[in-house]
Amino acid sequence: MTYLSAILRSVDELRGMRDELAAVAEKPGAASGIVQHPDWIAYEVDSRDDGTVPHVIVVRDSAGHVVGYAPLLAILHTARLDLAGRRLRLFRGAALRLLGAGIVAAHADRETVELVVSRQLMGDADVSVVRIQEADLPNRFAEALSRGGGFRTVAAHLLDQVHWSIDPQASSEAWLASFDKKKRGDLTQRVGRAYRKLGGDAALHTFDRPEDMPTYCRLMNEVYARTWHHEDLPTDWEAPERAALFARLAGAGQLIGHVVVREGRPLAYVHGYLLGGTYLVDDLGYDEDVAKVGIGSVATFQAIRALIDRFPGVRISFGYGDNQYKRVLASRSEACGSLYVVRGTRATAGFHAYGPVRWLYQGLHRVRKDIIRKKSVGRTT
Repeated sequence: MTYLSAILRSVDELRGMRDELAAVAEKPGAASGIVQHPDWIAYEVDSRDDGTVPHVIVVRDSAGHVVGYAPLLAILHTARLDLAGRRLRLFRGAALRLLGAGIVAAHADRETVELVVSRQLMGDADVSVVRIQEADLPNRFAEALSRGGGFRTVAAHLLDQVHWSIDPQASSEAWLASFDKKKRGDLTQRVGRAYRKLGGDAALHTFDRPEDMPTYCRLMNEVYARTWHHEDLPTDWEAPERAALFARLAGAGQLIGHVVVREGRPLAYVHGYLLGGTYLVDDLGYDEDVAKVGIGSVATFQAIRALIDRFPGVRISFGYGDNQYKRVLASRSEACGSLYVVRGTRATAGFHAYGPVRWLYQGLHRVRKDIIRKKSVGRTT
C-alpha cells in the first residue's frame, strides 16, 4: 500500500481537517494525551503570540484515509543547561516541538506512520532540532528518526523520571483490594478525617459539562492562586481561549474536573482529561491555608475512585514526575524523560554538552544517595 504525507502549517488548515484527525486521536491508545488532539493543537497556537505555528505531518493511505499524524509545532527554541546555578545556552533557533510522547496512530498503523513521518523529517533540510519534552523511554519516535538522515537522540534530563499509572480496573473496590489492609484502611479513613476537620458543607464536586465550564474556570482561578506552584507557573484559567477549549472538550466528554468546595470557596482540585480509554491527571493542587488537613491527597483519592467506577476499564495516568501520592496510588511505573533529536550541524554542536554533564550529575547523585543511606543505617544501629 502507498502512503502519502502532507504538512499542515496553519490553524485554518488544521481546523479544516479537525474531524479526520480527531477520529484517529480518539481511538484507544492512539494518542499519548489530550495535547495531541487537534483541538488542543489549535489552542496551543491561538493562545501564544511568540510566532508558534503548526507543523502537523498527516499520513494518508492509498484510499485517502488519514491513518496517523505527528502533532508538531514550529517554534523558536532556546536550549539551556543549568550549571551550578548558571544557565548555559546550547542552542537558539528554529525547532519542532512534539506535543506528547510520539505520533498519533492506531496500534496497527503506528510503525508505518512513524516511518513515513521520520522520512519526511529526514528529507527536510530545514529541520535540525526536534524537541520531545514528555518522552516515554525508550522512545519509539526518537528511535525511528535517529536511524538515518544524520539525526541523533540527546537525553536532556539529568536524571531519569518515572511515569506512574493505574492499570484498568473493574471497579474502585477491585482497585482497593489490590492494596494491603493497612494501606486500604488508611486511604479510606483519611477521607472522613479531612472532611470533619474542614467542616461546613465541604464536598467534592464534579465539573464535566460545557455549561459547567464558566463556574469551573472561576473556581480554578481562585484556588490555583493560593497553591504553592502558582508562582512558578502562573495560569489564567479564565482566559477566553482556555475557556473555549474547555467547553469544547467537556462537550466531547474529554474534560472531567473535580473541586472541593466549602461554603462557596474552592479548597482543592483534580484537573484531567479523558481520551482513548485513558484519564490523565493533568494537574492537582490545594489551598495552602488548609494544607495540614491533607485535602489534596484526599481529593485525588476520591476523584480516582469516582472515575474508575464511572468508567470501568479506564486507565489512570499520573503523567510525568515522581511524587509520593503517585507511588501510593499507582500500580505501574515506567521510565520517562526529556529528549532532543538533532541533526549534526555547527548550530547544534552545543547539544554535545548534555552527555558529560548528565554522566557527572548522575554520579554525584549516586554518591549523595549512598551517603544518605549510610547515615540512615548508622542511626538505626
